[in-house]
Amino acid sequence: MDADKTFEEIRSLISQGRNEEAVELTGELAESSSDPMVGIKCLSLLKVVGETERSKPIVSKVASNLPDDPQMRIQIAGALRGLEYPSTAYGILKAMDQDDTVRRLSCMCLEDMEEYELALDAVTSISQLLPFDRVMLTEVNSALGNHKEAVRVSEDLLREYPDDFDVRRSYVSALLLAGRDKEAVKFARGCLKEKTAGSNALVAYVMRILGNTKAAAGYATRAINMDPKNVSAMETLGICLAEKGEYDKARIVAGAINEASPGSRAALNVLSFCEGH
Repeated sequence: MDADKTFEEIRSLISQGRNEEAVELTGELAESSSDPMVGIKCLSLLKVVGETERSKPIVSKVASNLPDDPQMRIQIAGALRGLEYPSTAYGILKAMDQDDTVRRLSCMCLEDMEEYELALDAVTSISQLLPFDRVMLTEVNSALGNHKEAVRVSEDLLREYPDDFDVRRSYVSALLLAGRDKEAVKFARGCLKEKTAGSNALVAYVMRILGNTKAAAGYATRAINMDPKNVSAMETLGICLAEKGEYDKARIVAGAINEASPGSRAALNVLSFCEGH
């Protein structure tokens, strides 16, 4: 089978709502190819239509047909983790030489698996900590209930990178998980004076976490109007739509996220709220 042409046909079927045919054709393509990247693309398409049973043998096939190139293995592990197969991804990474890139991705997988003690070991073993690693360190400490340490790390990071959206989001997340809701809201609202998409997306995130879906959707919509490719705002809006029962609209938002940022976990996060509907 010609993979590129078959993928085009599968996408066309999905766009027409012919999901059963799309699933069958995707399964046939996965069976006919030993290329793990073809398998990854097949898994991504099956995820879009909410098919899980047909995915299992494809995941196993991808994991058993790994290339020798370490960079390709890392790419495949990252893709599997992004498609919500962190255990399989972690198994690939454990068998590799443990450099910072491998440790970083291992920590991400362990977080997804809720193996927070192991995740802490992984992130603290990284020799050259990047800002992203310190965000993960904040997340892991929060998950372990080490809230003072989580807030401390996020405050230090915020002092160094005061305008970085991910750093700001990490800070308000640490505050919220520590039960310091008022401080999180105050900080996020204080950013609104900048009148940017990022500041509105930050407030939208905080409002959603606090359960104020209406306000969250409003701020998210405002952020998207300013920046149509703001992934955080789209993620918030998609989740809010799903929580209101507007699953078709939420799936459309997930598709828009995937176009703006291919492979983003945000799209899968939205789709997870639509599962079973």
